[in-house]
Amino acid sequence: MVLLSGSGRNVGKTTLACNIIRHLSENSMVYGLKLSPHFHKMNHLQKLITDGEGYKVYRELDPDSGKDSAKMLAAGAREVYFIQCEDANIEAAFESISNKIPCDALIVCESGSMAKVYKAGMHLLVEGDEINGNKESYKLNLERTDHIINTGDFDESNIAFEIEHNGTNWKLNK
Repeated sequence: MVLLSGSGRNVGKTTLACNIIRHLSENSMVYGLKLSPHFHKMNHLQKLITDGEGYKVYRELDPDSGKDSAKMLAAGAREVYFIQCEDANIEAAFESISNKIPCDALIVCESGSMAKVYKAGMHLLVEGDEINGNKESYKLNLERTDHIINTGDFDESNIAFEIEHNGTNWKLNK
C-alpha cells in the first residue's frame, strides 16, 4: 500500500493519489481507498458495502461525482472504497473489505489516520505552503512517513518523481 497523508486540507493529496493511480494502473491492478472521520450522507452511486460499529464502507460507482473517491476511480483504479470511520475503528473497517481486494493488487490510500494502525509499504506526506504543526495527525504522520512530498513536486497531470512496485517493495525515484 502507498499511503498518502498531508499537512492539512487542500494540499493536493487527492491530486497526487490520482497521478500515482494513473501511473501504476498502466501495468498493474490498482485499488483506491479514501478514509474520512466525517460521516456524510451518500447517494445511490456509492454502494454501502459494510456498516459496522463506528464505521461505514462504500464502494464508489460514479467517476463523475467530483468526490475524492470518484476522482480516484476516474484516474484508473479498478475499484475505490470510501471508508467513513472514527480512528478507533480504522482497523476493523479495513479488515471488513480486505477480502474484496485481490492480494496482488496495489493499493493507493488517502488518509490522515491510517498510519495509526497500519504500516504502509510506502508512506508519502504531502506538505503544502501552510503547515499546521500543532495538528496531532500531522505530527504522527511526520514521524512515520517515508518521504515528504512538496506541492511543487506535482500538478494535475504530472509528478516530478517515479514510484514503482517490484512485487514486494515500493521505490520512489526523485
